[in-house]
Amino acid sequence: MTRAKTKRPKKKKTKTWTTPTVLGLILSVVGALGVIELRPQLSVTPLEQLASNQPFSAPFEITDTGYLGIHVDYVTVVWPYVEYPHGLTMTDASSNDIGWDNFDLGRGGSITITPNLANGVPIKANIVIAVDYRYFGVRDRWIFMFDGLHGERWQWSKQPAGDRKTEFNKAIDRSLAEHFKNNPQLAPN
Repeated sequence: MTRAKTKRPKKKKTKTWTTPTVLGLILSVVGALGVIELRPQLSVTPLEQLASNQPFSAPFEITDTGYLGIHVDYVTVVWPYVEYPHGLTMTDASSNDIGWDNFDLGRGGSITITPNLANGVPIKANIVIAVDYRYFGVRDRWIFMFDGLHGERWQWSKQPAGDRKTEFNKAIDRSLAEHFKNNPQLAPN
């Protein structure tokens, strides 16, 4: 007795890479890259000091390096630590200026600020420049930190803020509160 072999119907393969699937994937990738590229991009660059042997006379240039312009609400400068010869130290000194508030930076646009602190050459110093901005209605803050380096001339070297951002944000918020107290018309609604 022989058994007759029956042919089973072949299962149809389902196409996983259909045209709509491929197009959807491509558009998703392009959209994600667009969002990343269109996010705000700022840079802060120290310039040559205006007075020789006066490190705190160095201006800083804030530039919009992104594809779209942004609105800057406030620029705050904090000196977390400054040490002069003979043991004189300052901590969390800060500065705001009405001229650094409420302006637009277009694509490639820049503004130069000069945050003078004091005359004299410190042994050690660092400076934090915070830029509070609005971008499509969202408020945020960028923090840039620089350490002073001795050489032929004093130079400011960019450093990562890293795990000190919480500490810097507290100092910046204190400085802004004082700034708003002195200039109530600038306080956010």
